[in-house]
Amino acid sequence: MKQQALKYWHSLKEQEQKLLIVAAVIFAIFVLVMGVFRPLNAAVEKAERDKLRQQELAAWVSSSVGTLKSSASGAKPMQSGNLSVLVNRTRNQYQINISKMQPSDQALRLTIDSVEFNKLVAWLDELTNKYGVKIESLDLAQDSSPGYVRVSRLLLEN
Repeated sequence: MKQQALKYWHSLKEQEQKLLIVAAVIFAIFVLVMGVFRPLNAAVEKAERDKLRQQELAAWVSSSVGTLKSSASGAKPMQSGNLSVLVNRTRNQYQINISKMQPSDQALRLTIDSVEFNKLVAWLDELTNKYGVKIESLDLAQDSSPGYVRVSRLLLEN
């Protein structure tokens, strides 16, 4: 087959050979641009957009948590009753499903698999402002669904 290709090549005129070389170079450039550079460029642009969106979400989460913490300092003292009872009573109206709850003396540690961030903030705002619960620590991670977060650790105190 190689010999047939060489025989065909030598049977072409010099102009035809040059034309085929130019066409091969143009085809190679086209393949590089369409098969390598363009997909890489699109992936870089998508990564930049994702990074910007993540930075905006992180800034918003930080400001919301800061607002919650600052508003908690002026809250009323917690009404009588157990902290876990209060959490269970208030979580339903915000559609928050707690996957793990560990009570201790005056604290309650929670884990929430997936929750809409706005509902979480509203719930925590009610707990801090209305009932005087303190948010000692809060660890969040973005969930796969847009607008949802996973709470790996939420430590509430009386």
